[in-house]
Amino acid sequence: MNDTFVDLRLVRAGCSRLAWAEGQTFRIPRALLESTRLAQFVSRDGAVSLPDQCDAATPADAHALREFAAFTESPPTTARLPVSYRRVPGTLRAAAASLIGRLRRRQADRWARFPRWPLDLSADFLSDVAKERCAVPPPTPVVLTHDIDSAEGLTNLTRNFLDREEAAGARSVNYVVPRGWTLDAAALREIRARGHEIGVHGFDHSNRTPFVDPAARRERLEAGRRFADEHGATGYRAPSLLRTRALVRDVGERFAYDSSIPTSGGLFPVPNNGCASARPFVVEGALELPLSMPRDGSLRFLGYSAAEILQLWIDCAAAIARSGGVIVLLTHCERRFSGTSAMLDAYSRLLEHFGSAGGYRFSQPADVLVRPAA
Repeated sequence: MNDTFVDLRLVRAGCSRLAWAEGQTFRIPRALLESTRLAQFVSRDGAVSLPDQCDAATPADAHALREFAAFTESPPTTARLPVSYRRVPGTLRAAAASLIGRLRRRQADRWARFPRWPLDLSADFLSDVAKERCAVPPPTPVVLTHDIDSAEGLTNLTRNFLDREEAAGARSVNYVVPRGWTLDAAALREIRARGHEIGVHGFDHSNRTPFVDPAARRERLEAGRRFADEHGATGYRAPSLLRTRALVRDVGERFAYDSSIPTSGGLFPVPNNGCASARPFVVEGALELPLSMPRDGSLRFLGYSAAEILQLWIDCAAAIARSGGVIVLLTHCERRFSGTSAMLDAYSRLLEHFGSAGGYRFSQPADVLVRPAA
């Protein structure tokens, strides 16, 4: 990423739709900022004071910012190996990621230049400057999701997570790898019978689908579509959140929505990736439900404790709620992620917070995804 960025601090909103952003700092590529009318309201030190009824950007500007780092077009090492990286035991992969994460935790200025970590709502700020009016009205939707990457994850989901969610009045969306291992059909039926949803989590989690040739990519997606038809799934999430324009375009032709783009991608799977938005949007013809909250895997790899993760989740949720976004939380059910007693306790406390704090409502994707009129 060769672009330089400008940090903007909104000191005067000028209208009610931007009240949430007053006093906050946002980051925009210099070239994009200079192409907008917003530049004339920016002082030398980055302070922004907007007049009443200001119309200083366009929806195209906001869309350009959402797309600026939204795709991971270059395959990472895991996708270039001659065999699937999943042949390495998960505990070893997690140990290696934790070593890298702990060494680089204090280097966020390098791996989260844009979007910033752990939360960046710059595209939503620019969207409101452009009068897109796509903020989600309160109470703020909370969408709980799990990536089910293994047999252990599926077992732990039904054993440790669903009861906690149901006790809080919530139902989760569970993205299952169709071809990664022999699936427990009874467990999948139980998930749906209890009111939770199934989603499609790629093909075999080898991280290759976004980068294979078009025919092979569509063949893999068609296999996912058949799995979706069998289990009532409507949404797709790319393994390791690796996504290209072509992948998202093909997903949009086969699924009701995609949920593969994080608001702030952090260090993993590749640095400097995400859409800087916590609101649903359309990209490459697909309805996108961005992963707005910091993910459990990234947080654990960076060395955050369970208590630190809980507080960060609460703080990020509050910021997303103020901005008119959707809270989308991704957790994994394996012990190396959120399956420990400490992480399960943090998860339970977060659910209790959403239920008691006021201003939140547990939701599912269909509750918040509406395709804009043509």
